[in-house]
Amino acid sequence: EGVKGRWDKVVPRTLILQRLLMDYWGQNKNGQGKQKKVFVDFANDWLSSNKLSNDGDSSESLDLVQLANIAQHPEVSPVCAVLGGMLGNEVIKALTGKGEPANNIMLFNGLDGGCRIFSLNGEN
Repeated sequence: EGVKGRWDKVVPRTLILQRLLMDYWGQNKNGQGKQKKVFVDFANDWLSSNKLSNDGDSSESLDLVQLANIAQHPEVSPVCAVLGGMLGNEVIKALTGKGEPANNIMLFNGLDGGCRIFSLNGEN
């Protein structure tokens, strides 16, 4: 069995979550919105304004309460560790001249530790 969803033409849920959180933090810079209900209301309005639904099977639907916890207390250290390790690997490849450089974009999902990679080869 191959990697499911690797070559899908739809926007990944991880990217939707990232944009939702970035927009929420951008509008709540002054510290308001520390309540979960405020985030859930914002998320529902944001999803509807962007013509996105929160329907789908259990693996595709967004758990807005869980996401509200992340919005209130984000943790970036695991993400930094993963991306720092990958960047270090690329630096070693560049310095030694061995191995192919990573000619792609990686979308890391900090919720489940998974990632999706998109090639930048210019071909469709």
